[in-house]
Amino acid sequence: MKLASGSRPLAIRIFAAAFLVSALIAYLDGLGDIPAYQALLRANVPEVAWSQDAVIVTLSARLSIALIPIALVWLTAANFARWMVTVLALGKLINVPEAVQIVAQGDRIDPAWTASLTLGLLAVAMLFTPASNRWFAHKGEVDPAVFE
Repeated sequence: MKLASGSRPLAIRIFAAAFLVSALIAYLDGLGDIPAYQALLRANVPEVAWSQDAVIVTLSARLSIALIPIALVWLTAANFARWMVTVLALGKLINVPEAVQIVAQGDRIDPAWTASLTLGLLAVAMLFTPASNRWFAHKGEVDPAVFE
């Protein structure tokens, strides 16, 4: 694995910031109301005994997992990380129809979820800009100025 050198394009910097803030929002939102997140996990994965400790470990693992593609993109310009981030963001889109239905019924959706989703989608978009495409394409090239 070769480390990417040189300055990152603005789109890559926006990606890293947006994806990190998206993950932090989800993490802090879960920590802010552990019993509610615990109930959500119990409803979605009833086979697991969701203690408060298990919820905190799960939230921490999700945050750590979000840091991996940021590091892969930032440090190594790994092209497959773009697709990993895209798949993760598309996974969040699965809940959009339910959110639309909630709004149509006159209820509110969680602003933290909306912010996290929006920032995640912005992060994905930044990975496919022309500047990002050029940066990923040149990741393996050696800058001759390094050897002067």
